[in-house]
Amino acid sequence: MTGHPRAWRRWPGWILLFAWAAAVMVPLYILIVSCFKSTGEIYADSLGLPSSWTFDNFVQAWERGRFSLYLLNSLLVTGGAVVLTILAAAMAAYPLSRYRLWWGLPLLGFFLAGIMIPVRLGSVELFNLMKSLSLLDSRPGLVLVYAAIRIPFAVFIFANFMRAVPQDLEHAARIDGAREWRILFQIILPQIRPAVGVVAIFTAIAVWNDFFFPLIFIFDDDLKTVPLGVTTFIGQYRTDWGLLFAALTISMAPFLLLYPFVARRLREGVGAGGGIR
Repeated sequence: MTGHPRAWRRWPGWILLFAWAAAVMVPLYILIVSCFKSTGEIYADSLGLPSSWTFDNFVQAWERGRFSLYLLNSLLVTGGAVVLTILAAAMAAYPLSRYRLWWGLPLLGFFLAGIMIPVRLGSVELFNLMKSLSLLDSRPGLVLVYAAIRIPFAVFIFANFMRAVPQDLEHAARIDGAREWRILFQIILPQIRPAVGVVAIFTAIAVWNDFFFPLIFIFDDDLKTVPLGVTTFIGQYRTDWGLLFAALTISMAPFLLLYPFVARRLREGVGAGGGIR
């Protein structure tokens, strides 16, 4: 029809989408089928189906890899980092977005610089700082490190969302005698729930999947997180790939189960962010 693009003009877009889908699905397929194979089967035919569909790899990975303990450590560290990031970033973003401060814009730029500068460049100094504070080899130490890394991003998101909240709500609350703490946590934050969801999701994913900081800050096997615990199956001379793939699948399971809720909250946050000025 006139005014509509011809079908062939859409082909490059469809080809790109199919190529991207294949690039995502092929590794996922290899991961899933390899969970049910032995190391010999994986080497013989990495793309083929297993000879028998058993959960032996999952059982051995759970028992030998101590994944119940590693999952608990990751849940505690991730949950603590998410809560601390949201609280600290909300308290920092509130005055930056709601008051006219001469130092507000430079400070927001300072937080923005924290997003652009790779934190791993300061790993040595960060290690020395953690050592001087006696926070090495501890879950609270990891929580503080992750929160410090994620706060700049969270402040940037919260400040932009808070600017869109009508100030009449604050004025009405102050007339009723509400103080700043109550205004922030009972009025402002409920109004920017999509932003809170986005920050929580991105923080949780980044912390849960991180391997670098547990590697350099955690030495006790009882305090290892899931990414660090997966290395249990990687040896100097031999790697049990079947157990390794099963362990990777177990580590992905929490977010796969939460995906419907995460995807919805992420769409809400992106959609709400599109209307911010």
